[in-house]
Amino acid sequence: MLLESIFMIRGGFFGYEFTHKLIYAIVGFLLCYYDWKKNKRKDYIWVYLIGTIIYTLAELMLQVFGGRAMQDKFLFGFNIGSQLWFTIPIGAMADVAFVGLLGIFIADFLVKKDTQKKGILILAIYTLFRHVIFYSVFLILGFNFTTINVGDLNISSRRDVFEVGTVTTLTILSILTIIWFIRSKKEIKKRAFFMFLVVVVEITFWSVGEWITGQRWIEVGTIDPLNLQRATPVIEFGILAYDVIVEMGLFCVSFLAIPYLLKLIKSKKKLQN
Repeated sequence: MLLESIFMIRGGFFGYEFTHKLIYAIVGFLLCYYDWKKNKRKDYIWVYLIGTIIYTLAELMLQVFGGRAMQDKFLFGFNIGSQLWFTIPIGAMADVAFVGLLGIFIADFLVKKDTQKKGILILAIYTLFRHVIFYSVFLILGFNFTTINVGDLNISSRRDVFEVGTVTTLTILSILTIIWFIRSKKEIKKRAFFMFLVVVVEITFWSVGEWITGQRWIEVGTIDPLNLQRATPVIEFGILAYDVIVEMGLFCVSFLAIPYLLKLIKSKKKLQN
């Protein structure tokens, strides 16, 4: 048991379909443009850029050293699995950096009393269409636990949750973010807290939707020799919660903490939307 690993599985199209990832990446650029033009600042640009850089490097290390195994990847129906120069940064933008960007975008509405209702409405509408309706359609089409294939090495994506490099990076960034948060001014703390909250809400709905429709689950065991099985409910819930709170929540807030620490975002600037 001590030699076994814990794997996060992406069994559905989220693991291999890059067309929608490209769309999310483009929407991310539009949000950056919105902040630059409307608010006369580059906050979102820095959050998006730093998030993309950090996760691109992390994903590159995962795939090069075997921490993540991915199969075919498709863009508009074409297999681009061998084009790592494209798939890794686009995946980084869409899978993680965009989530952090969306988090700060909605958070900036929530931090001010006169725009809180607008922020809640945006969050509710996005959650409804992106998660509730989306996964309800999947359920209606018959996607559920009976469609999963535990232990299949040809699954879309399998990631070793506690790969040393990943854990080390997350630990350093989490500690750095927590220290920055504690030492920050009140208005920055509020901004970071709401960003964390939005990310946690979104990833919770997303994870539940993926799990219910058999698109995501947790496996334990070994690859060589092949001995994989579905994790117990306690382990599965614990790992999914860890993914929501640490791997996404704290990780995404670090995309805001770093530009603040580097003085790329000026704390004296008035938050507006």
